[in-house]
Amino acid sequence: MERWRKGDWTLIEPKTFEAGRLRKLHGYLGAVSQVDHAVGQMIGFLERSGLCQNTIVIYTSDHGDYAAEHDIMEKAPGICADAITRIPMIWSWPDHFQSGHASQQLVESVDVSISLCQLADIEPLETSDGKNISHLLQGQEQAVREIAVTEFAWSKSIHKGQYRLVIYPRAMFPETEGFGELYDLDADPWEMNNLYFEPNSIDLVRVMEKDLLEWLVTTTRPATVHGVEIKSSHQTQRRNKYTTNLDGKVHPDQLGHVRTKNYL
Repeated sequence: MERWRKGDWTLIEPKTFEAGRLRKLHGYLGAVSQVDHAVGQMIGFLERSGLCQNTIVIYTSDHGDYAAEHDIMEKAPGICADAITRIPMIWSWPDHFQSGHASQQLVESVDVSISLCQLADIEPLETSDGKNISHLLQGQEQAVREIAVTEFAWSKSIHKGQYRLVIYPRAMFPETEGFGELYDLDADPWEMNNLYFEPNSIDLVRVMEKDLLEWLVTTTRPATVHGVEIKSSHQTQRRNKYTTNLDGKVHPDQLGHVRTKNYL
């Protein structure tokens, strides 16, 4: 925030921070209106063409809004805000989904492909990390996952329950002895109070760090000649008496069945 307030990043007059921030928001909201208009045109076409009942529409994005929160004009550094990790995920399929239902479960972008395969009754991608969330779209609330993870090259964010933890390597903030972020999203939805360094948060940080470490280990896709006995299909290949997917890797759900884990 201090860097943005001091930096000469505005291109036109007045070159004050506040004027530049408002111009940025002006352009941002204009882009929102443009997208809203385009989506409306598409929905209108589906309705006029009689295709609406047979079309699944998903409104989503690559990251959250981040409209100059915390007086930072860009979404850097990394994924440092819930405004980045929380994305729109609106599904529509008339007479198939529960209209107006807003699920409180944790889902991820990787869930889209596997869920579309399920809903369209086509063969799912065997190496997809996604989870099927079709039951949430139909109004049910069974949990899909305990944690949700957002990855950036030099940071990882984990969302669990009401808390969100961000882990950075020390080189990300070399002027410190180590920096992290922990927020209670129920009590502090705008993330104004970083609990990471609070003595009462030590145990929670350690638990969530362990959750993240376990996720990093178990979602790794090791290539191995020691595959598992999975059902053969056009997505698999046979090598050295074992069946693996075509890329030679093993799905994380199957790792526990690999007989020679030391050779992964």
